[in-house]
Amino acid sequence: MIVGYEKDKKQEKIYYIDDNIHSLVVGATRSGKTRSIVLQTVGNLGLAGESMIISDPKAEIYHYTSEFLKKQGYKIITLDFKNPTKSTRYNFLQPVIDAVNNGDFRKAEEYTWDITQSLVGNEDTKMEKIWRDGEMSVIAGAIMSVVFDNREHPEYQNLTNVYSFISEMCRTVGQTMPINKYIENLSPDHPSSRIFNIARIAPEKTRGSFFTSALTTLRLFTSKSIYGMTCKSDFSLKQAGEEKTVTYIILPDEKTTYYSLASLFVYQNYVSLVESADERGGELKTRVNYILDEFGNFTTIPAFSNMLTVAGGRKIRFNLFLQSFSQLDNKYGKEVAENIRDNCQTWIYLKTASNETASIISKKLGTYTTSTYSRSSSYTKNQNGSNSESMNLISRALLTEDEILRIERPYVLVIQTGLYPIITKLPDISKWRFNKLFGMGNQEENRQLRLNREQAREQKEIEDIKLWGIWNLYR
Repeated sequence: MIVGYEKDKKQEKIYYIDDNIHSLVVGATRSGKTRSIVLQTVGNLGLAGESMIISDPKAEIYHYTSEFLKKQGYKIITLDFKNPTKSTRYNFLQPVIDAVNNGDFRKAEEYTWDITQSLVGNEDTKMEKIWRDGEMSVIAGAIMSVVFDNREHPEYQNLTNVYSFISEMCRTVGQTMPINKYIENLSPDHPSSRIFNIARIAPEKTRGSFFTSALTTLRLFTSKSIYGMTCKSDFSLKQAGEEKTVTYIILPDEKTTYYSLASLFVYQNYVSLVESADERGGELKTRVNYILDEFGNFTTIPAFSNMLTVAGGRKIRFNLFLQSFSQLDNKYGKEVAENIRDNCQTWIYLKTASNETASIISKKLGTYTTSTYSRSSSYTKNQNGSNSESMNLISRALLTEDEILRIERPYVLVIQTGLYPIITKLPDISKWRFNKLFGMGNQEENRQLRLNREQAREQKEIEDIKLWGIWNLYR
């Protein structure tokens, strides 16, 4: 992560964090995160040959850096939820499929619950546990059925067919539902049998709510374009840990609809990388850096605090970009959010509009002792006077909330565990040599560059959805 910059005539001096530690960047809207730190960090990691997984609202980072990284020998992957027909394909069921194909049903079930938990999200304390558990049971059972029953038909092993399975099998036909007949016909050793039982024992009206909630959670996969980018996989999740690879998760910036899928991908990718690291003695061959812009919009990632604890030792680094700390509090709760902050040994502050965020940063900076002087005079009616002076030592915040809120570009505050905090400069990308290396120029030239690179991307034809159709046997 880039933390500072100096320029002496034609020579640039770049300060960056090279340790296996995580970073937290606070920058409100229009604080210049992308042009002051993200692009430069991508360029620096590109020169170092390290892998990256980048969340990229608007595709701006992809447009500016992908050609540069190609020249550095990088494999380029795009998960494009803004223009799915231009995306590299990735099947979210791939970990389950691979485990089933290898005969490892324990791991397949584990991956199934991982997917389900990530899609459904954290437990709502205001909601009875039965509703969440029932919905998860329906989704998990459907995933396992779609994957296990279609080992000879991989074209059906995807989340679009999971949606269709629930939609068609859980619809009342006559006096019964096809799903009941399906479950009755399952052999005791079928991996879906035990999973479905969680929902099956609930009353009929309650089960109907489970089915409705499950379909709502999976609704994104009804889109033909999303089916096209998630029906199969063009790459392996382990690739980033084996060779220098950059994955751009391109997201629409005007809505947060697809952030749940971005969270799921980050989680699945992380699990795969940890397994790869464990297979080769505890460390990845190529260090992997998550650069998660607008992390506050991501849905909750299961056990994320624990992920941060484990990742550094495996040569995996997380760099999280937030507008304020309240975004973490709202998603994870105050206790887990505090653990996440504590697991990020480097904090970089650009700008915030939140007094609470400024207060947390002020407290983290600590205090120092300063001197105060006072002088007093007194006079009598006879004009006789006396003067007194005193000096006191007091403690004050290194930077108060108000002083933190007044920090402006190009200055940034850097706090690193075990070191004294510093204020450094991170000017706009236009002042860096990376501006030329990326092919960037002035505002109009950058607009044209983005347009040209977007138009040059290959666009796939939208595929027809291939449905399993097993429900036709139970009607």
